[in-house]
Amino acid sequence: MNTPPAKTIIFFLLFHAIQYNNVVTAQEATRNGNEIIEHIAETYAENYNAETDLAPLLEDLQRYMENPFNINTATRNNLEKLRFLTTFQIENLLAYLREYGQIYSQYELQAIEGFNRQTASDLAAFVQFLPPDKEVKTYWNQTINMRYRQYIETKSGFIENDDGEAKFTGIKPNLLLKYRVEKGDKFQFGFTAENDEGEAFFSGNNPYGFDFYSAFAGFRFQSILKEVYVGDYQVKTGQGLISWSGYGKRKSNEGVNIRPMGQGLRGYSSTDENNHLRGVSARFGHKNFDIITYYSYLHVDANVTESDSSGNPVLISSIKTTGYHRTTDELNDRDVQLVQTAGAQVRYTINRFSAGINSAFQIYDIPIEPSQQLYNRYSFSGRQNYNFSTDFLWVFNRVNFFGEAAISRSKGKAIITGLEAQPANEISFSLLYRNYTPDFHSINGQAFSESDGNKNEEGLYTGLSVLPLPKIKLSGYVDFYRSHWLKFTSSSPVRGTDFMMQTDYSPTNNIEIYLRYKNESNSEKTGELSPIRHDAGQNIQRIRLNATWEIDDRFNIKLRAEVSKYQKEGNGERGIMTFADFNGKPLPKLKFNARFAWFNTSNFDSRIYAYENDVLHYFYIPAFFSKGLRYYLNMKYELSSKFNIYFKIAQTYYLADSFEIGSGNAAIEGNKRTDLKVHLKYRF
Repeated sequence: MNTPPAKTIIFFLLFHAIQYNNVVTAQEATRNGNEIIEHIAETYAENYNAETDLAPLLEDLQRYMENPFNINTATRNNLEKLRFLTTFQIENLLAYLREYGQIYSQYELQAIEGFNRQTASDLAAFVQFLPPDKEVKTYWNQTINMRYRQYIETKSGFIENDDGEAKFTGIKPNLLLKYRVEKGDKFQFGFTAENDEGEAFFSGNNPYGFDFYSAFAGFRFQSILKEVYVGDYQVKTGQGLISWSGYGKRKSNEGVNIRPMGQGLRGYSSTDENNHLRGVSARFGHKNFDIITYYSYLHVDANVTESDSSGNPVLISSIKTTGYHRTTDELNDRDVQLVQTAGAQVRYTINRFSAGINSAFQIYDIPIEPSQQLYNRYSFSGRQNYNFSTDFLWVFNRVNFFGEAAISRSKGKAIITGLEAQPANEISFSLLYRNYTPDFHSINGQAFSESDGNKNEEGLYTGLSVLPLPKIKLSGYVDFYRSHWLKFTSSSPVRGTDFMMQTDYSPTNNIEIYLRYKNESNSEKTGELSPIRHDAGQNIQRIRLNATWEIDDRFNIKLRAEVSKYQKEGNGERGIMTFADFNGKPLPKLKFNARFAWFNTSNFDSRIYAYENDVLHYFYIPAFFSKGLRYYLNMKYELSSKFNIYFKIAQTYYLADSFEIGSGNAAIEGNKRTDLKVHLKYRF
């Protein structure tokens, strides 16, 4: 008789010990893939605006939920795309696979240092536990997504004047069509078409249908050539100083997770018309070396400031990023600037250390000349730019060190370096320093920063997470930052402090409560209208109490109260918001969530943000200000295993007789705004 290996015996005992523990004590609540995605979306949503398209950040999770990968052949790149795993957990998982071989179930994951039951359960929603020599069976999967969105009330841009003309040249609805076909990771093809409200549809300047089209094809190979993307794609390298298409790492309530993850190439399927490249990219790999090369040829919108006698633009002041083509002025700025971008990365990896050299070059067809304002003194001007950088990642025991240093054509410099540490399973902390000179002109960077763009900022950030007791978690961060030069919103360099502290408490397995305090102080121009303006200190504080009660497997309730206080120049403003969420699955094929919120703030400065559940692939973070109510009903119904329908109707009702919601062409006369969305998904 063959003697079982030691690992098999240990795993057998561990498995039964865990099973016994689950019988003796109440089982922890497990989250399905959709709940995990919603949790991560809300974490990211804290630092983005209402119209941010977060789908690119989370589409890997959606794909892995529908097509789980084999945990026993997982790569660092696979695991980083999950976003909820820390660097420490990823490295320990890979080391466990190298030392012990196959992982048999999610229960064995709990034996890996840094993993607990919840993390193991979350990971199990996106992976399969197959033998390492067994290839995951892949099929041709095709998905069609269609979305219709419209405000019921009429915005001013659609109202005709006395001559029968309106500012908006198109239709009222926002329309989306997405098609994707893939066979595992070997082949992917995606197509996206979108029309914003007010843009022409099969008429006027869009005789061929939608206003925005995007497509890509991706191929993976088992050779030196690892992958190729043609069409629209994203490139993410280093810590994001010079090349990180899409959204980079921001501060969040997680506190300690500050290193951007998910490097490499990926196809682009977002509706954001700016955060991508268009052309061809490829990744090569041989032994410990990895090489990425790419070239992009993309027309973008720009603010034209000077044209020749024939009406052709010869000078622009800045690149436009709204993506709107609704009015005559917006159409005149459409696709006037041609941007060519090329770059490469060479990376060397050995065990738990990797280092890379990155380069990027960019040429504008039309020279850029910013407006002659003092805050634009160091802004980019001209037609050409280039960036070079070097970055590293070193995981040493329970600490991972990372950093990147870059230089641009203007001789401007940028550096970011930090560490994430977990000295014990109950304690994690992070430290990050960044310094971006005002004349550093990043080509396509989105590194960690207080504001958009890797420029004109120096800061020191530290985050902490502690589990002092089994049911309590303490987390938070403090960030000290300053600008080297004045900004658009200031008359002198800015100094600021951002502090957040949160306490999570779970008295039972089905109740979660957290209390969050956030305080940020900096300076901004005064409101005085005088020839010489000075800066005044401003401070905003927010306190949030949130409670979630999972009644059973089908229903849960969330209650929240948040208070804000804004002070500037001796004047104080206050705001308050409360809401109740009801989430349920009354029928096997029907799922819903509903919210009723009340808010009352002095004005926009004391506004309060709150993430909302929405239809598939849509993330909404509205700002609540003034006094009013907001309520919505969001539903998902599975017509079949292949066909799902999503529906949401939401209304904001302001408690005022005369009111104007929004401004300019987007303004709505009246005290209510109603938003309707219908989304269809067919997967075959």
